[in-house]
Amino acid sequence: MLQVGQQLRRPEKFFQLIRQTSTKRNWLKPNGIETDLRIYNCVAKRNVPFILNNQYFVTWYTCGPTVYDSCHLGHASCYVKLDILQRILRHHFNLNIVSAMNITDIDDKIIAKSENLGKDWREVARFYEAEFWGDLKKLNVLEPNVKARVTDHIPKIINYIERILKKRLAYIGDDNSVYMDVKSVKNYGKLQNISLDDQDAGEQLEKGFKKSPMDFALWKSRKTGPTFPSPWGNGRPAWHIECSTLADMIFGDNVHIHAGGIDLRFPHHENEECQSCVYHDNKQWVNYWLHTGHLSMKGESQKMSNSLKNTITVKDMLEKYTGDDFRMACALSNYRSAMEYSDELMVMAKSNLNKFKGFRTDCLAYLSGKKTAVGLDDSAIFENLKFAQSHIDSSIRDDFNTARSITTLMDQISSISRCINAQPGSEVQTASSLDAVAAVSNYVSFILQSFGFAFVTAKEHEVNNTTEQFDLNALLEDILNTRKSIREKAVADKNDHLFKICDDLRKCLLQNGIDIRDHSKGSSWSFTKRTIEQEK
Repeated sequence: MLQVGQQLRRPEKFFQLIRQTSTKRNWLKPNGIETDLRIYNCVAKRNVPFILNNQYFVTWYTCGPTVYDSCHLGHASCYVKLDILQRILRHHFNLNIVSAMNITDIDDKIIAKSENLGKDWREVARFYEAEFWGDLKKLNVLEPNVKARVTDHIPKIINYIERILKKRLAYIGDDNSVYMDVKSVKNYGKLQNISLDDQDAGEQLEKGFKKSPMDFALWKSRKTGPTFPSPWGNGRPAWHIECSTLADMIFGDNVHIHAGGIDLRFPHHENEECQSCVYHDNKQWVNYWLHTGHLSMKGESQKMSNSLKNTITVKDMLEKYTGDDFRMACALSNYRSAMEYSDELMVMAKSNLNKFKGFRTDCLAYLSGKKTAVGLDDSAIFENLKFAQSHIDSSIRDDFNTARSITTLMDQISSISRCINAQPGSEVQTASSLDAVAAVSNYVSFILQSFGFAFVTAKEHEVNNTTEQFDLNALLEDILNTRKSIREKAVADKNDHLFKICDDLRKCLLQNGIDIRDHSKGSSWSFTKRTIEQEK
């Protein structure tokens, strides 16, 4: 879950204890089917082969949000990047991805927000959860197959903790909270090949209650606000145990891919792996951890965060740019890399996107006979296409290198565009090589669709991205006003030809599901039954 709040730093003594306790752990290569895809592995600190341990589907768990505020671009960049990776696995590798995500709907931040607003904490959580899913839809991020709210599964979380307690690898502290006994876990520290000083250490030390400052909470007692009954007294589940329990409930003792932002690698994912391996008696719970880089404002060193008040919400961004613009900006860098948000980045992303849109329009016009060409060389086109396919395939197999893929695709459309857009004064020939142009157009569309760009599959009248939205009411009113002016001119001049133009326009709109009614002082419109059924 993406925790956006005060960044609390543990004392250096804590990190020294971590370093003393943790030993180098090797990544355990799964048994299964090779894919020729290589993914960066934070345990091995290198790209490793992606191996399917199940021939029928791939399990994928993503840490979801703590729903106490609006989704900002730091969150959005994580989910868009992960959506691109999921789509690549689905489209490019033909894999069946079964995905799940948790929603943390009980948390100190949610309770504080509810108190500030004077509303019930459940109402606040549901509002921001609905807003979150709405934002993802506007960004064309696919929803997970399974959504799991923490508060719907409190009994399962309690049972999960009880099992760890029975193994004597956790204990009840002096405050009646339950803590993981980290020193008793042999494989703790396998993910933390990171600069700990740069990470959000998560929760404050609760001195006097724990055996060691390394120990982390599974259940937190002594909480103000809403609590749940447990064998250890009223309290609330701790952060890390929520994801372990919900992922276990959905996928069992092994998760093939577990994803989230880089700030979750430690302590959240480290502690998830620890308690899940203990629970299942596993040496490795997750086969592949995927972590996306931070997003910050250009010129700022700190990540975008609500606590720093340096955020831009998804809603605000979509007033200026489209979801596809933002997706292009995300695709122009490696998913693991930090991303600097700026108008310059978004303008460049929009420019790239417009080139792809223009290319599709030019190809359609060329294939429909509306464009002629200077002259095309079939063999050269197919040779370039073959190179692009090979280069993009190798880029994608190299830890999902979308940036290099976009560059190759841009080169491909540039070479074709120069040929099918005859320059003034050129010796124009009859359109030729329709199959070659269609092949390139299809491939470009396939890759863009694989990356999740909405414009590729959107119908002409559909709107999936905010600034491309048009106000249908305003558009039709403008059409009707223009038609009204023509009719008034027709009446004044008694011009039958102008009357026919008005009637033809009405028939044309009716064929497309818009019914025009003429009145004494103007005209009105409505959808026909056919259009309403189509919209459904």
